[in-house]
Amino acid sequence: MRSSDSFSHQNSRRLSLAVLCGCLVIMSVVLTSLMDSSSNTIASLSLQLSSYRNVSLAMVEEPNTEGQGEAAPKHPQALKENQGGKESSADAVSTSPSSTMEEKKLDESTTGNQTVPLQQQYEGKQGGGDDSSNESLVKESRVECDFTAPRSDTCWMDGDVRVLGKSSLVMLASPPTDRAPTHKTTWKIRPYPRKWESTMELIKELTVTVAAEPEQAPRCMVNHSVPAVFFSTGGFVGNYFHDFTDVIIPLFMTSRRFNGEVQLVVTDFNHQFMDKYQQILKQLSGYPAINLDADDRVHCFPHAHLGLFSHRALGIDSSKSPDGISMTDFRSFLRKPFSLRRAYSNGIDLRSRRKPRLLLILRKGSRSFVNEREVTRMVKGLGFKLITARPEETKNISRFAQVVNSVDVMVGIHGAGLTNMVFLPTNATVVQIIPCCGLTDGCRYIFGEPAPDMGVRYVEYEIRMEESTLVEQFPRDHEVFRDPISIQKQQGFNEFWNIFLNKQKVKLDVRRFRSTLSQVLHSIRISKSMNEKYNNMICVGTERI
Repeated sequence: MRSSDSFSHQNSRRLSLAVLCGCLVIMSVVLTSLMDSSSNTIASLSLQLSSYRNVSLAMVEEPNTEGQGEAAPKHPQALKENQGGKESSADAVSTSPSSTMEEKKLDESTTGNQTVPLQQQYEGKQGGGDDSSNESLVKESRVECDFTAPRSDTCWMDGDVRVLGKSSLVMLASPPTDRAPTHKTTWKIRPYPRKWESTMELIKELTVTVAAEPEQAPRCMVNHSVPAVFFSTGGFVGNYFHDFTDVIIPLFMTSRRFNGEVQLVVTDFNHQFMDKYQQILKQLSGYPAINLDADDRVHCFPHAHLGLFSHRALGIDSSKSPDGISMTDFRSFLRKPFSLRRAYSNGIDLRSRRKPRLLLILRKGSRSFVNEREVTRMVKGLGFKLITARPEETKNISRFAQVVNSVDVMVGIHGAGLTNMVFLPTNATVVQIIPCCGLTDGCRYIFGEPAPDMGVRYVEYEIRMEESTLVEQFPRDHEVFRDPISIQKQQGFNEFWNIFLNKQKVKLDVRRFRSTLSQVLHSIRISKSMNEKYNNMICVGTERI
């Protein structure tokens, strides 16, 4: 029977007033309690409760569900094709030279705390990523995040770190040792280093939080005795240039200090990427990577680092990197997984019969050579031993890395294939052919500026209007030639990209380009002469001693 059926209208009004007064009293008590506690703690508890709905708290370890759970977030078709539909090869298109100018400005205007020097506070146990013990291996308990760097956000956690698989929640179960009650307890981070790009919206967001009370944290199902490094293989992964710039080099810089005793935790898991670069990943970590998107278990770590340090395109700023790691260290690191024999290009001895080896990266479709035969004939005529590489010949990265390492000069029209310069021996030369029109600054930023830190010589050749097939598509007085930047301002970035990168091919002026390669050949010979002179000086000095 309902209340309205039992009481008179007057009694109902009195009852309503009594209930209202009771509610006011209860609310007063609640508000008083809230004033005595941290609002952050309440928010953290609310977040924990909402996240536990999909997490089993069983104490026994569940079967490994990796690869059997929910699929990674679906991306719009255009981006999806860039990620996994195309094989990363020399024919892949790199970032537009125009769009990279904004990126370059970000790098040049860097302010704030870019990288915080880290100390390994955990007492790493050797061997075995899993351990049945739930003992904390960390002397201090803390969470720190850096959102000031222009390219990437990072957070690191020391203490009892618990990772709640598919829920994308990373929780510090043990309260920070120096935390005041008013300190923030929840952070959001997308672990991909292109934070100024719209593609970041497609990167899975991770929540970093601190448990209100240790006993409220979910129980560990898998205990790890090594730290964890979290990163994403989403975004522009699948493009060779971005594979190295956005993931491989930042991952090396972030995880190298652990000497293989680190667990890689991957979100937006890209199977093609993980398979393609497994030789590199195995050198960085001695344990199989965890697919965070497909794992229901609660993983526990003594230390976690979310996000990757990133400084510039194909580069590392050693003044900001952990332990002063540099691009020289990265290139030395690459020698082992790919069995690269040549550390240094010694130049050419004019008295020997050995010809300098030149690798010519050949593209299909956009930015390819219209007069390929003339170009190859000219290169051979200059005295180079010519090796050509078409897109299908670059897919096996292990084999192709050894080819690149064997040459003295690498030549190619602007494109992701020039990323292979990371495998060149020190003192080798990379020659970038820059398409028309007005793309020099962007192309130079992508491949020219990283070259010195790699110990690689850089030479550029900017084609003239007559060497571009754009003259067959537009009148010579068209704004494409007069004011190319106006194309992007008036018609948008997509049309700019379409005209200057997708529709353009190169009819190289072989006589003019021959002059450029002649200078490269001369520098190689000079290099050999200088090396011999230097070696003789060392010998003389030794004899005097």
